[in-house]
Amino acid sequence: MTSRLVGAGLLAWALQPLYIAVEVVVGLRASADYSFAGSTVSDLGNTACRQVRGDVLCSPWHAGMNVAFVWFGCTLLVGALLIGSRLLEGRSGTVAVVAWCVSGVGSIGVGLFPVNEDAAAHGLVALPIFVAQPLAVALMGVSLRGTRPRASTAAFVVAAVSLVGAIGFGVTVGSDSGAIGALERLALWPGYLWVSAFAIGSALGGLVGPRRHAQHRT
Repeated sequence: MTSRLVGAGLLAWALQPLYIAVEVVVGLRASADYSFAGSTVSDLGNTACRQVRGDVLCSPWHAGMNVAFVWFGCTLLVGALLIGSRLLEGRSGTVAVVAWCVSGVGSIGVGLFPVNEDAAAHGLVALPIFVAQPLAVALMGVSLRGTRPRASTAAFVVAAVSLVGAIGFGVTVGSDSGAIGALERLALWPGYLWVSAFAIGSALGGLVGPRRHAQHRT
């Protein structure tokens, strides 16, 4: 039963890139003023048209985007809980699971509180994602050093890229920057791709069964 639960967690994480696919599809259906580089992800969940920095942003498929926020937030959270105790060693692994759960809860909140309906609540649930996600990836890198050194190195690279995007996004929020959407996606997309690669690698590497013991714990 335990192996089946871990397998379900791996599947939940392996499918995370589908969120990116949904975002792209919804974005392509948005108004002409919407730009993947210059408009935020949250604007795809707008339940009504709104004017942002002179652009009129409308997202006819907003319902699908908001459902995706909630669904993929739930699967990110559940995947972390099912996988963490088996595949992530030490305190760093435990805190990584907590950080992924924070990111998942934040995504759920983003879907439940569209920015055009409640900007304050939306900002409150969205902000932790940009801290939790790079942190979660970095902590996975620490946890994996003893058992999967290559995966650990990859995690640190992904965390660095995500952190650069998160800092850039934080700096440009509220400005007229035409790169705010690109920076936001640089902060978030690497994490979704990372958990998928980790899950697939774990499944193919036979790590779903009995837990491997690390050479050292952090």
